[in-house]
Amino acid sequence: MLTRIFLSTMFFLSSAIVAQIPVTQLPLVYQIPEMNKVEIKKGIVYKTVNDTALSLDVYYPASFDKKSKLPVVIFNNGVGSLDLLNWRVYADWAKLIAANGLIAINYQSRQGRTFQDSEDLLAYVRSHAVELSIDGERIGLWTCSANVTVGLPLMMQPERTYIRSGVIYYGSAQLQTMRTDFPVLYVRSGLDAANINTGIEHTVRHMTEVECDLTFIHYSEGQHAFDIVDDNDRSRQIIRQTIDFFVYNLKKPSPVMRPLTAKRFKTLIEQGDTTKAFQEYRGFLKYIQSAGTYHPFFTWALNENGLIGIAYQLLQNKKNKEALTIFLINTGIHPESPNAFDSLADAYEADGQNELAVRTAQKALDLLAKATNLNENFKRGIQTSAEDKIKRLKK
Repeated sequence: MLTRIFLSTMFFLSSAIVAQIPVTQLPLVYQIPEMNKVEIKKGIVYKTVNDTALSLDVYYPASFDKKSKLPVVIFNNGVGSLDLLNWRVYADWAKLIAANGLIAINYQSRQGRTFQDSEDLLAYVRSHAVELSIDGERIGLWTCSANVTVGLPLMMQPERTYIRSGVIYYGSAQLQTMRTDFPVLYVRSGLDAANINTGIEHTVRHMTEVECDLTFIHYSEGQHAFDIVDDNDRSRQIIRQTIDFFVYNLKKPSPVMRPLTAKRFKTLIEQGDTTKAFQEYRGFLKYIQSAGTYHPFFTWALNENGLIGIAYQLLQNKKNKEALTIFLINTGIHPESPNAFDSLADAYEADGQNELAVRTAQKALDLLAKATNLNENFKRGIQTSAEDKIKRLKK
């Protein structure tokens, strides 16, 4: 039953096309000559259950001597098809990956046991990485349609840090956990069924909320299974982009550190994990300052007004200590800014540290007197704010 559902949802084709070519033999709409040169190692048994042997096929670049190791892209079999190794589209995808310098794997799985089989497949690939000439710490996972109900949760499991990139085509899944430490490419077909696209919208919204490293493509004229049924330049462009996505993310050096976004920083503080928030912030700040390629206006962790905005929000939420910490960091980054010091004075006042508030407001006025590159209206605003504070707090 599951296979019939999968076939109907994954490949919704006109009866004329189906009559001409069996759905399992439809080719990928993007082909390159190098696909015919790849080396294929077929029928490797990765698991035997009750006398049923489950196999995988490995696709190697033509010029690969197997003396080193390469990253691998695994094409997720999440619907339980024992015949998947014979599907033309999966063979074409694997050949295309291998033709672009990576290793690719297709594998069999059983209906009703697809998640377990997929987990065992990953375990086999990693434990046999040396003999397969695979880099077991650089795995990409591609999943589509009904397969996504297995492939997406699998790649999102926190412990699978060796899955370094994921691609999802026209499908969605319910998620209990969400990794944000690896890049994901998600493709939605505009002409797909309403329930499928609603599920995708929900999943993408969730991924965006937790700040996954997400690249999202809405293919407005694309059908479900566009990679075999929409023979046009836009389909080929997306397929090419998918290949480039895998090659770039699986071959690039490991990131020095995870980027810290303003949203994550604020969320950690609001959840009470202040120590972790400032530990991550200081680590990220040190990294971007040493890198020397981050613009102080366009990077939130360096931006004066951005930091002030976060700190004022914390003041409004009665998180005075956390707000003060940010204001102090801001004056350290911008030691000549009268605005940074006047804002810090506000925080001292809110925290009842009136003497410090007065001294800091005076510091703002001293800096303001030397400032030559500020808008006059802005200068007057800072001056009024600082002078009013001093007058109010000295009573």
